[in-house]
Amino acid sequence: MVKKERNQEIDIMKGLLTLAMILCHCLQFFGKEDAGIEKILVNVINLTTFSGFLFCFGFVCCLAYFQGDTRRGIVHMLRNMIRLLLAFYISGLAYMAFKEQKIFRKDFIREVLTLRRYPGWSEFLASFAAVLLVGALLLPALRKTNGWVVIGAAVVSLASCFIPYEKITNPWLALFIGSGSYTTFPVLQYGVYFVAGVWAGQRKKWPDWKLFFGAAILSTPCIWYCWKYNGLPGRFPPTALFIGGGALGVWIYHLLAGALGKIKSVTIIGKPVEVLSFIGRNSLYYLLMSNILIFAVAGSKFSYRANGYAYGFYIVLLVILTYLERQIRK
Repeated sequence: MVKKERNQEIDIMKGLLTLAMILCHCLQFFGKEDAGIEKILVNVINLTTFSGFLFCFGFVCCLAYFQGDTRRGIVHMLRNMIRLLLAFYISGLAYMAFKEQKIFRKDFIREVLTLRRYPGWSEFLASFAAVLLVGALLLPALRKTNGWVVIGAAVVSLASCFIPYEKITNPWLALFIGSGSYTTFPVLQYGVYFVAGVWAGQRKKWPDWKLFFGAAILSTPCIWYCWKYNGLPGRFPPTALFIGGGALGVWIYHLLAGALGKIKSVTIIGKPVEVLSFIGRNSLYYLLMSNILIFAVAGSKFSYRANGYAYGFYIVLLVILTYLERQIRK
């Protein structure tokens, strides 16, 4: 049997990442993200969140699927891949229906279902699915992950950022190696975070100082770039500066999640940490449902741009989603 071992710090980390991603989406649709603290928030979240989720995926796969029978591990990973692909279809079609109001265009629907179109704010779900597909195919090799494998993965990920993106015009290929024609989070470029998560899952150290030093080395050039140019390096398609830039933030997420997990027994802090863990365990539900509701409001007469409106919508959205999830589970 596949041994499934839950890790509290990863649930908490996924909860933090989920809250950050939903906040970013609210600010992008309803706030003013081009100035002030909102610009900083959106940039930091964009830089770290997708990479952070891949780290969590690698960590969880190591604990849940890499310890037992290889065939069963691959089957479970492929099942989760299908769940994520279905979530992409739902989110992508919701974006086309509510935001672009093109739901009755059969050609667009066909393009989404065949992964020839990646609707806005939904493409990350297709990339999550693609990462699990590659992870399942490489499961036997990934079981042997060590520090040198992580370094090798980092070299491959960064080197792949110099692919001539403008020559990549196939949408399926864009999902795996990037393209100048499609907005994707390519597996090859971001793969180092999945591999690092596998290694962290094997080591089970907190704080993991080896990961810290590697993350600091990767992130320093991006930090310098952001300080000098007051903005992020290229994200779509990803540059080497952007790929490396999120590493330190991912490590900090992991550090914070571990700290919160260790003080969970403190009365005042325990309840919020439980909520974070709950959100992390149900992260796909929160990401998918928040997308649908954001798209619906953004495409309606209730759409409005003001930071106060964005933060208010964010809080109401979380309350509604948590209430619905609790009711479903009764």
